[in-house]
Amino acid sequence: MNNVIIQDLKEISATGCTNKWCKLPYPNNKNGCPNYGKKDCPPKASLFENIISPPFKLVAIRFKIEEHAKRMKEKHPDWSDKQARCVLYWQKGVDKKLKQECEEIADNNIILYKPEAHGINLFATCKNIGLVLKKNPQKIVWKMAIIGKRV
Repeated sequence: MNNVIIQDLKEISATGCTNKWCKLPYPNNKNGCPNYGKKDCPPKASLFENIISPPFKLVAIRFKIEEHAKRMKEKHPDWSDKQARCVLYWQKGVDKKLKQECEEIADNNIILYKPEAHGINLFATCKNIGLVLKKNPQKIVWKMAIIGKRV
């Protein structure tokens, strides 16, 4: 499996509730994402159909979180699994790679680095191209962006 997927999309799956997922509670964040209401996040983020149109491309970066956690535990034997998987230690590098890949092919198009904030259901969209995402992944994490024409 490639570490980078660049795929033309025939369709994007969207639901009215995708951008509300940001408000779902998760450990240490009972009100959901602390970025809700800031920057390009809901409810400030426009729905994708108001800002981009076909043709669409999906850009996905594969990150082996299980291998990363193992390396971090070797480096820090007293760390918990949660500490070893913390986004603070891997997400910036993956985001940088995603941005590089997107900018190489964007050609003055719009790049949505937070597709779900714009109402895109990545689980359904990826399933349409044969990429099955998992909730709470333990082995592989995907970071994704959607590229489309300006509306």
